[in-house]
Amino acid sequence: MTVRCLFPLLAAVLGGMSSVPAPAAAQSNGCDGFPTPTLSVESVLAPIQRDDALTVVQLTRLPGRSPGPVGTTSGHVLGLTQARYGEQSQVSALFKAMGDGTYCSAPRAVTVTFGFQKRTVHVAREIPAESCLHGEVLAHEMRHVAVDEELLREFMPQIRSRLEEVVARLEPVRSRSQAQAMAAIRRPLESAMRGIMRDFGRERDRRQARIDTVEEYERVSRVCNGEARNYLPKPAARQPVRRG
Repeated sequence: MTVRCLFPLLAAVLGGMSSVPAPAAAQSNGCDGFPTPTLSVESVLAPIQRDDALTVVQLTRLPGRSPGPVGTTSGHVLGLTQARYGEQSQVSALFKAMGDGTYCSAPRAVTVTFGFQKRTVHVAREIPAESCLHGEVLAHEMRHVAVDEELLREFMPQIRSRLEEVVARLEPVRSRSQAQAMAAIRRPLESAMRGIMRDFGRERDRRQARIDTVEEYERVSRVCNGEARNYLPKPAARQPVRRG
C-alpha cells in the first residue's frame, strides 16, 4: 500500500537551448513598444481509473514503486495508487525585425497546466471485490488520492503567484535569431517550473508518508479477522539438506 509517482519531462515548448547567451537589458537594446504578456495557469486532475487485475506479486514488483516505511521493505503489496503528475507549458512571442539583421522579441502569452495527468488505483486480484479486506485496502488507497487532490488545490495559488513574478520580470530581448530570442524568454520560466516541480514533489512525499506508516500496515494486516494472510504468497518450502 504505497504511492508511485512518475515524473514527466518538462514540455518541449520550454526545453533546450540553454547555451544561448543572456540577452541585453531591455532599456539598452532598443526593443520597446511590446504589450504586457498574459499568463494563464490551470490545474488538471485526471479521472481515477480502477484496475484490480494485478496480483500481489505483480504489484509488489512494479518498477518505480515508492518504498514503504522502515520494517516493511520485504512485505507484500495489497493495494497501490499510481499517479503521474507534471506540467505542460506553452509560450507564444512577438517578433520585430530590426534594420541590422537582429530581432526584437517579447513574450505575448504564457499558458501553464499543472496537475495529475493519470491516476490509477489498484487492489490485488486475489482479494474478493465484496470482501471486508477489499474495502479496507481500497479505503487506504483513496486516502492517498485525497492527499494528492488536497495538495494540488493548496499548491495552485502558489504556482500562479510564483509564475506571475517571473512573467512580470520578462523583458523584450534582442538577438541574432528568433530561436535565440525564444530560448532567452524560456530560460526563467524553465527555472521556475523546475523549482515548482521540486517543491511539489517534496511536499507530496512528506504528506503521503503520513499514510504509509508501520502502524497502518500492521492495522490492515489485522483487520477483517486477519483476512490478509489468506491472500499473501506462501513462502517457498525449504528443500531438505542432503548429506553425502
